[in-house]
Amino acid sequence: MSAIGSLSTALATLRAHPVILVGGLFFVLLGELSVLLDVYLGSLAQLLVVPLSLFLTPFLLGGFVAMIHGALEGSTSVGTFVRGGKDNYVSMLGATVVFVGILIGLSIVGTVVLIIAGAAGFAVGGGIVVVALVSVVLLVGFAVVFMFVQFYDAAIVVSDDRAIDSFSRSVGLVSQNLASVIGFSVVFLALTLLGQGPGMALYLSSVEFTQTGETVVTSTSTLWLSIAVTLIVGTIVTAYAYTYFVAFYTSLLEGRRND
Repeated sequence: MSAIGSLSTALATLRAHPVILVGGLFFVLLGELSVLLDVYLGSLAQLLVVPLSLFLTPFLLGGFVAMIHGALEGSTSVGTFVRGGKDNYVSMLGATVVFVGILIGLSIVGTVVLIIAGAAGFAVGGGIVVVALVSVVLLVGFAVVFMFVQFYDAAIVVSDDRAIDSFSRSVGLVSQNLASVIGFSVVFLALTLLGQGPGMALYLSSVEFTQTGETVVTSTSTLWLSIAVTLIVGTIVTAYAYTYFVAFYTSLLEGRRND
């Protein structure tokens, strides 16, 4: 099945199993809780948000993918979400730690490269141009790495892989289906931006950021409107996007079995 074909499958699955929206709501709620904590608690929020996200996201993600996979197989429920989160929690937590470690490692390497490139560029009189070009190269590099490992969560839930094995399976599937995965990734990113865009625009119009990094609310009503819009639009789009994600992953597995 192509990336486009998976879009149709995802839409049909979501229409047949609207309970998937509940899983999407759980997922979006965590993000909005983080926003509120950051606004009203400031830097203290990081002490709550980071561990909360680290330990809760594996459960939510495992349950959400399990719920969608069940729907693609013909039957799903909130119970499927809970069981999926519990059964896959250990592997999902381990994979999440590895994934975060990859992101941190890439960030450190990227920062070092950018500093060195910037220093060299300014030394020869073309600092801004060099920094801009290196930044673009780094962004493309980060996107490529993310594209190759993005299916680790689906590999754990759908293919029953362990944490490390899930990354190997993701890399292998992407390597064998590079063109279709690129198309899928572009569409998935577009869907994600669509789900977050309206709420984010309202959020940015309701706050100001000080030089000390604190967030000041300039319009409480607009802030809460941004939360409401994100919960509604974000839930629908997230449910559809992740159904598309799991449908596409299963199509990659079927393609490998048919080879």
